[in-house]
Amino acid sequence: MTSPRTQVKHHPGRLPYHVGLVEDGEGFAALEGEWEELYRHCPTATPFQSWAWLYSWWEHYGEGYRLRLVTVRSEGGSLVGVLPLMVERGPLRRLLLVGSGVSDYLDVLVREGWEERVAQAASRALGEVGPWRVADLQELRPGAAAWGVFGGWAGPRAVVWQSNCPVIEVRPWEELLASVKRGLRKSARRTERRAQEDGLRCRLVDVEESEEAGRRLVALNRIAWQGRAIGPEHLTRRFEDHIATAARRMTASGHGGISELEFGEESQMYTFMVFGRDFLGSYMSGVPTEIIERYQWSSLYIWDGLNIAESKDIGHLDLLRGEEEYKLLWTSEVVANRRLILGRGPLFWAPYAGYHAARFRIRDYLYSESSPRWIKDAADRYRALRRRWRAGA
Repeated sequence: MTSPRTQVKHHPGRLPYHVGLVEDGEGFAALEGEWEELYRHCPTATPFQSWAWLYSWWEHYGEGYRLRLVTVRSEGGSLVGVLPLMVERGPLRRLLLVGSGVSDYLDVLVREGWEERVAQAASRALGEVGPWRVADLQELRPGAAAWGVFGGWAGPRAVVWQSNCPVIEVRPWEELLASVKRGLRKSARRTERRAQEDGLRCRLVDVEESEEAGRRLVALNRIAWQGRAIGPEHLTRRFEDHIATAARRMTASGHGGISELEFGEESQMYTFMVFGRDFLGSYMSGVPTEIIERYQWSSLYIWDGLNIAESKDIGHLDLLRGEEEYKLLWTSEVVANRRLILGRGPLFWAPYAGYHAARFRIRDYLYSESSPRWIKDAADRYRALRRRWRAGA
């Protein structure tokens, strides 16, 4: 049933679908049941496209945007596609996907078998979602539905690399250990043995505990990453509120949960896991200082993720965005996310797309073997200064 807050756009001619536009939080909230049913029939969707994650994001981050959720329904009224879009307030009026910034994968939702018709609807809807100048669709996986939905865009377009996600093929722990370097293998076994001797207990927290566990996770994450490359947003109250809310909703819906490793009564390590189709994503961890000092915590983090993935018969442990060294030591594959930048004309699109393309080329050079050491050091100092400035802003 169409929400009373949904404006339905009827196009001339006979079309096998109806396109609607949801523009406020009440309409977004009313879609929960239908959204979750659609999600279960979207083979390309990840937990970051679940209603539980995106509505939680909108509650805490939506203030600076105008909501433009495009819904596509069959003639019988079933929801077959959602384009979770929003227009950023400000002079540029960027069109973005809901969840941008703190979501590791972004996408649209398309019911299997409806790809071509939703793509057709999307091309019509983009002209009706408000006066945007540049569409910046970020963190798209190689198999994201958005590539097909927006593939026929007739205006200016550019594809730019954005981030990498290390992925581990799930296999028995000893088999994985046999594939890594000898030093890591020895330290991982020593860590596991010591943790078991200390009475290690593992569990996924229940719904009633999940919100508080999410807040403890964020607090411990800030402690563990203090003085290092923590994202400034992770230090804000709205990020903490979003994680706490999303943890509760995703635990209740089965799209995620907080894993707790307990070492005695006073020391716990937390990881926010998201459960997708054939992958378990490890979103973030919170590790107290005493665990960092006593164990090689990254080995416990990988060990715990593999155990949960195996228990759910999941084939891949996705370490999500970031190429930290501790991730790459275990990784069997690195998946690149890209951003798709669309424009209505070259005036705003060309400088915007050119800027992001240039940033990628500069980053590629900085991390290449041909880049001089002094340039790499200068870039590291600049990034550290920028993080401190943002954290204090």
